[in-house]
Amino acid sequence: LAPRLPFALIAPCSGQRNAFCSEEPLAHSKTKRVCCIGAGAAGLACAKELIERGFETTVFEAREGMGGVWRIDKTGQHVGVRLEQKATSSKYYLGFSDYPIPDSAPDFVSHEHYISYLEDYSKHFHINNHINFGHSIVGARQLVGGGWEVDVVAGRKSKTLQFDAIAVCSGLHTVPDFPPKGAPTPPAGFKARVVHARELKDARNALRGKRIVVVGGGETGAELAHVAGDVGSKPALMALRRGMTVIGPYLPLPLADRIPDARTPPVDLNERRVLSLLPHPLKNFIFTRDKESIFALRDQNPGKHSVVHLLDRVAGAMTSLVIVPFFIMGNVAADVFKELTHPLFWTVDKQSFRQPNGPEMSKEMKLATSLPSLPPVRLQRNTEQLYEYTRRATWFRMQGYTTWHYQQVRSLLEEFSGARHTQNFLTKSDDFIYNLMDHSLELRPGIAGYEGTNTVVFEDRSRAEIDIVVWCTGYQPQVPFLSQLLGESGRSTNGTRRQLDGTEFFKNVFHPQFGDSLAFIGFARPQLGAMPPIAEIQARWFGAVLAGDATLPTKESMEVEIAADQIQYESKVFAERMRSTVDFGRYTADIARRAGCFPDVGFRTFFQDYELWRAFWFGPVLPQSYRLDDGGVRGSEARARLKSTYITFFTRE
Repeated sequence: LAPRLPFALIAPCSGQRNAFCSEEPLAHSKTKRVCCIGAGAAGLACAKELIERGFETTVFEAREGMGGVWRIDKTGQHVGVRLEQKATSSKYYLGFSDYPIPDSAPDFVSHEHYISYLEDYSKHFHINNHINFGHSIVGARQLVGGGWEVDVVAGRKSKTLQFDAIAVCSGLHTVPDFPPKGAPTPPAGFKARVVHARELKDARNALRGKRIVVVGGGETGAELAHVAGDVGSKPALMALRRGMTVIGPYLPLPLADRIPDARTPPVDLNERRVLSLLPHPLKNFIFTRDKESIFALRDQNPGKHSVVHLLDRVAGAMTSLVIVPFFIMGNVAADVFKELTHPLFWTVDKQSFRQPNGPEMSKEMKLATSLPSLPPVRLQRNTEQLYEYTRRATWFRMQGYTTWHYQQVRSLLEEFSGARHTQNFLTKSDDFIYNLMDHSLELRPGIAGYEGTNTVVFEDRSRAEIDIVVWCTGYQPQVPFLSQLLGESGRSTNGTRRQLDGTEFFKNVFHPQFGDSLAFIGFARPQLGAMPPIAEIQARWFGAVLAGDATLPTKESMEVEIAADQIQYESKVFAERMRSTVDFGRYTADIARRAGCFPDVGFRTFFQDYELWRAFWFGPVLPQSYRLDDGGVRGSEARARLKSTYITFFTRE
């Protein structure tokens, strides 16, 4: 563990000059003192940005190690991952913009791998000495003359410290939503276990041989439903009150006739900038217009056989007539440029056939039939997980299943979700669909109640005797140590307990009442993409604001924009507790512009560096997109990363 700050920081002041001693006026400090709460991915990204800008930065982490929810918690006091858990976002998005996860890592890293990556990141950017592990924040108050008082507890000792600004990086996964609103209560004498998913650290062993009901269809619900179907008593049950939008970790869809290869991208790399700029109706046209589309509707869906959907398909086809030629002309321009700059193009001898020469032909055949190494511009890739994903699909294909069977299940789930995919959170764990197909998992409606000692009653009045009910209902977006302060801000309603989400903050970061001295980093969740690069771009904005390189609108202007954004949030996601979901491409571009780091990739770049222009606008919205204008090695590596990623996954070059 990184060394802690001296414990005198939370002991009574001894009269010595101490930058964190509450008796010392803040005005005496030449450098702003900033408190980062949390040492997960968001906290580390924020601390790194603040340290680089020269702020006096202190990080407090309640756990005994960095990583936040990625660290397995054996004490039961904190939220943490399960033993078998791996990321559902690819390494291309989980890594930070100036310190990518190595290409040798799997596409979807394990929690051990990601903890190791965060530790390397912290060491590389000299964050360790700024972190205080085992230090909890139990309260915070804004001072009348500016700045903040923060109550810190470490073991049995406590201290009140002062800072100029606070970055809350503790995230959205703090208070379990359990039991969720409207959930039935087990009667006295009910012997089956009823637990929240956070209690299952070793899910495979905890569920093995049990009669299981998994409630919920988010990432955790989908993953545990798969585990239950694999190791539980058959069939395991998955209880859903509404459907969900499922999209697997790779494209194309499983069981497709097109066999994946080393260029098959993780699905989140299809979060391309050009698509993020399109309005949602147009994206619906593109992704549902025919049976081969990602989100194609079932033929049994009445909505597919309507004038509106017919117009959708026609409009989508017409859109392709505009977009596809643009791609073609760009590729033609690239081919022409490549040929004109090739040294052999200007040679005089253009013979395609050579004189017969056995020894020379034998020599070149050895080179031609050897497996060449990938060109340096293309990413070296670990394809073990892609192979495993393909192997599973191949086994089902050998049993007679096709893409049609997979799509029937996936499309039916989305059909009953209450909204199209552009308005739903995307579940990227699709293993449970195979369990539904082979009947090791059975779908049931929501739980209506409990009976006797171990009977669950579902909404369709069916019953099942079970051993354990696992509620995968997520977490309430709350910040316990700020609940009183934010409740007093005048934004709570009906006297209910504060339930914070992104709709309360200006662009998910700043609270209008507290201005630039309080920032919430990592309080946004993308449909597709990942939280770490969102937290990083938010931290860059926060740092720019504190340094005076960027300014916030007035309180009144922020209120107006929050109200406008809230309409978008409420129409975006059907689930009430997911109001902080954002469109990754649009959101990061917006924050980058406000932070002053959105790159200038326009017509000049088109003519001077077409490959970069193409990768930026038509490739994935990588974290490195917002480092292109950086000087030195950081900028050049970002530009090379964008180009190589696009060439690896979206061209046949």
